[in-house]
Amino acid sequence: MTVDAFSPSRMEPIALETDEPTPKTRKRPRSKEPIAAATDAPAAATDAPAAATDAPAAASRKRSPSLAALLSFLWPGLGQLYLGKRRQTAIFAVPSVLVIVLLAYALRRGPVVFAVELFAERTFGLAAVAILVLFGAWRLLSVIHAFLGANRGSARKVVDRAVLLALAAVIVVTHLGGGYYLLAISDAGTEVFDSSALDATNRLIFAQATPTQSPSPDPSAHHGTPAPDWTPVPTATPASDGRVTILLTGASSGSNANLDDTIMVVSYNPTTNSIQMVSVPRDSASFPFYWGGVDPADDRINALATYVQDGEISSPDSPYWTLVKEVQYLLGIQIDYYGHMYFSGFEAMVNKLGGIDVYNPDEIYDPTYDWTDGSAEGFFLSAGPHHLDGRDALAYVRSRHGGGSDWKRSSRQQEVLIDLLHKMSSPSQILKLPSLVKLLGASIVTNFPPDQLADYVSMALNVPSENITQVVLGPPYTITGTSTTNSANCLLNDKVAELSIQLFGTDSIWYGLPAPADTCPSKS
Repeated sequence: MTVDAFSPSRMEPIALETDEPTPKTRKRPRSKEPIAAATDAPAAATDAPAAATDAPAAASRKRSPSLAALLSFLWPGLGQLYLGKRRQTAIFAVPSVLVIVLLAYALRRGPVVFAVELFAERTFGLAAVAILVLFGAWRLLSVIHAFLGANRGSARKVVDRAVLLALAAVIVVTHLGGGYYLLAISDAGTEVFDSSALDATNRLIFAQATPTQSPSPDPSAHHGTPAPDWTPVPTATPASDGRVTILLTGASSGSNANLDDTIMVVSYNPTTNSIQMVSVPRDSASFPFYWGGVDPADDRINALATYVQDGEISSPDSPYWTLVKEVQYLLGIQIDYYGHMYFSGFEAMVNKLGGIDVYNPDEIYDPTYDWTDGSAEGFFLSAGPHHLDGRDALAYVRSRHGGGSDWKRSSRQQEVLIDLLHKMSSPSQILKLPSLVKLLGASIVTNFPPDQLADYVSMALNVPSENITQVVLGPPYTITGTSTTNSANCLLNDKVAELSIQLFGTDSIWYGLPAPADTCPSKS
């Protein structure tokens, strides 16, 4: 039996190119991505902690030593904060905050009062110097620590080292310079308040007043006729909340050192926050002595200390304290302290301040003015506003011929004193304070208690101008022409006593007492 080739039983499937493969023989391509993802997942998970661990190290390697040092230069601890070292940040920052708090407290009353504290209180001044130097050392340590903590390896770079050296130099120079600045102010105060620094002559002149009533002077001494009876009150420390009065005097240096051309009483009343300024004309004569007797008509008050020193007038007290007690007696107000300044220091101080601005009410034409530097005689100044250097300012407060009179000169002295106080308290003068204070230290003698000076300067700076009363004892408190040999004047004691009660109230020695008798000679 013949089998047909196309018989179904003999037929086998023939795969054609266009035919789909059977399920058994069909091979599908297998994607490798899921496998790779699955395979790589554990590795990625394994590497994640390592990446997290390396992040700070990588960040630390990128921290700039120069920037870290600069930040700690600006404020101790900032560089450590930049490096992420919080604990070290607190260690360096907290002491710095305490220093700033101390500085803010010291400056609470202004830079001028702060300078006065440095000037007057030695312990305060030395403590301020120590704190400034130690704070500089602390800043320097913070800068170096931040620089080294950033990356020790990069510390060898020239630029980074140059930055570190520059910052360190700035810290050393500013803090040592500031320490010298503060120490100069403190040393100047030592010169003023240390009586042992006076030479032998000045120690005699400024010797303290006798604590008790002095014995009566020799009747044969040159002191005229008896004055009205009055027992002077010994100088005592004023109450902490009471009136404080100081006598300010000014004199030339050298042979005329004891001729007080400026005699001014300044009294501060804390109850009314007011200041009373009274100037005694230097040509005053024929005044009653506080220990008894009357000054001769030819002996002017500006030379009283000289007369006592030379023995021409016999006083129970030292030369300068004789003047202090005499002014106290004449004005009827207890004088607690004194301040004596030499004119050479005044001229230098005005120059250091850059001059002063004044308003001259009357033309000054003084062809006989004797300059202290040996220049040709003569001082001339027109009426109106002027900017004066130290030389002309000294002539402005000393000249008394052709510009009115002795009392007009006294009025100018009061004006200049107020101008100087305002200018010294100006913020623009802060950098000049050490040299200014040094000038004051070399030209001022005072017995004012140093631990109270800053408090009273602070109070004086807060007294409004309308609470300042300025008086010069010219007419009607003075009569002129009482001497045939010089231009001496004489104070009218009853009018001065009346003024004393008006200015000082119950603090006046003459309050409730009869006015002293007239001691002026009749005009010839």
